This record gives sequence, structure tokens and C-alpha cells, in this order.
Amino acid sequence: MRTLFLLMFFVSISVTTLAQRKSETVNPIVGSWKFTSQSAVNDFQKVFRNSGNYQTQYFTFDADHQFKHDFLDKDNNLIKSMKGKWKFSGSKIKIEYADVDYKLAMDYFYIGSDLVLGQNFNNVVFEKSNVDFQNVALK
Repeated sequence: MRTLFLLMFFVSISVTTLAQRKSETVNPIVGSWKFTSQSAVNDFQKVFRNSGNYQTQYFTFDADHQFKHDFLDKDNNLIKSMKGKWKFSGSKIKIEYADVDYKLAMDYFYIGSDLVLGQNFNNVVFEKSNVDFQNVALK
């Protein structure tokens, strides 16, 4: 009986420890981010300029280092969707578009719950969003 109790005790501690480690590995950048503002000059202007008549845009960073950059009109209809890969390199994030020949390497940081890509007077700001893009794309 005592052996069974000790065995169950160690199993429950192991499961709890593994569950905590798994939840700690979720990167805060993973998820959907809605564009909120940009500086007059920024590294994304080449991508923004060639994206048609859009009202809103979202970045969705996946845990497998893939991303989507979606452009929506005023009725939330998807106008354009661009894909690519992202990764961290020191204090920078590297973003490489697959649809256009464009690569970025820039600083990133958080102000409250907002994500800032760039620095000083060369940045783009996104706020965390809970949009289900499969439903948006189906509209």
C-alpha cells in the first residue's frame, strides 16, 4: 500500500511538472495581432504600398514559425493574404515573406499588451487580437 502511494505521488508530480513546462514554452508573440499605428517611415511600407485598398491588417504568428499577413476591407472581407516565415535572432525578429521578395530584421518589444516592430521613429504597432481568421476569410 505504501509503495502504491509513493508511486502515485511521483507520477502526479511528474505530470504536473511536465504540464507546467509545456505551458511555459508558449511564446507571447504567437497569435493574432491587429495593426494599430505606424511611424511616417517604417520597414513595412513596401508591403503596405502594394496591398490594394485595405482598411485593416493582421499579423498571425504561428508556433511553427510561419506567419500570415492579412489585409481586410472595411467590411472585414479578405483582400490579400501574404505568408512567410519568422524567427528570433537575439533581440531581433526576422520576417521573410514567401509571396514577395522581401525580408526584414528588426527589433521587437512590448508596450503593455501591444507589439512594437522596429524602434524609435521607424516602427509599426500591433495590438493582440482574438480573431478567428478562418471565419473572417469565409465571409
